[in-house]
Amino acid sequence: MQIEVGGVRLAVVVGGEGVPVVLLHGFPLSSAIWDPIRPSLESVCRLVTPDLRGMGRSERPAGSYSLEVLAEDVLRLVDALALERFVLGGHSMGGYVALRFAARWPERLAGLVFVGSKAEADPPPGRVVRQEAIAEIGRYGAERYLEGFVPRLVGRTTHQEHPELLPRLRAIVAGTPAHVLQGCQQAMLERPDSTSLLPTLDVPALVVVGEEDSFVPIATAQGMAAELPQGRLAVIPGAGHTPSMERPVLTASAFFSFVASLPVSSQSPALPNERPRSR
Repeated sequence: MQIEVGGVRLAVVVGGEGVPVVLLHGFPLSSAIWDPIRPSLESVCRLVTPDLRGMGRSERPAGSYSLEVLAEDVLRLVDALALERFVLGGHSMGGYVALRFAARWPERLAGLVFVGSKAEADPPPGRVVRQEAIAEIGRYGAERYLEGFVPRLVGRTTHQEHPELLPRLRAIVAGTPAHVLQGCQQAMLERPDSTSLLPTLDVPALVVVGEEDSFVPIATAQGMAAELPQGRLAVIPGAGHTPSMERPVLTASAFFSFVASLPVSSQSPALPNERPRSR
């Protein structure tokens, strides 16, 4: 379905029944990253997965792609869907958007999920990398940038055992225009440090990280889970930065257990046999 928020039409997939769970994808992907775990989640929750503005099948307007703008899009979306309180989750940049939402509208949250994300701002070397990416996109175009970026989204196990995933990821990001890529990189470059926010978010929270994630070290995810008052950590073996696509059974199991444990969730069926490592 398409829902207009702030003058921009967002593509949204909604399915299942139960506690509402809104999942935001990362840069420069789409809600398709949740497809491998969608059936499992829809069996225990009402799953809402939008394509953020500029990405997937959503409109790609000119103008700001700041985290504040994206968080306001989420607010308008959940209002349009009449979701008063819900679990909000985000992968990578989607996690940064979730943190900005949590900073402004914490009363709307029944829980939080972070996948391959972190609360810290970029250190100076990371800011330089983003500035170089913005310049590269401007100089050589979106296609060349995406060709080099996609392989970094998966871990070494995926490269060795499931290389067929790379064409799927390239298909997801294909066609993302340069102004969107640059706008999102600028937004992530400018994001504030949200570490001090974490202890104030006293709701059930799940932090998921791939054991082979080259962007978010396990220690960073451990620290994030420790700072969240009700945080728990799930490490996904054999996964890099996109565990929902690389190791969907393990990732679904982590989500499944978390949603089933929420006070507002109903009794859930048995979990898959394979389970992530808790730390």
